[in-house]
Amino acid sequence: MPGIITDIIISLDDRFLYFSNWAHGDIRQYDITDPKHPKLTGQIFLGGSIVKGGGVKVIHDVEMKKDIADHKSSM
Repeated sequence: MPGIITDIIISLDDRFLYFSNWAHGDIRQYDITDPKHPKLTGQIFLGGSIVKGGGVKVIHDVEMKKDIADHKSSM
């Protein structure tokens, strides 16, 4: 299931890109100091479809550092 990006912002020092991934329920931070090779440096889940006990199961995500099943909705 693709994410739905609803908000994008670049930090004032142009080092980080932040976006809200509405369907997945997370906010991600990417280091964009090398624009051709952005790196995921932070992620927090606030709700959405990809939560423990939710209806969507993640099979493979190359950027995910932790098991998605550990994330619970805060709602």
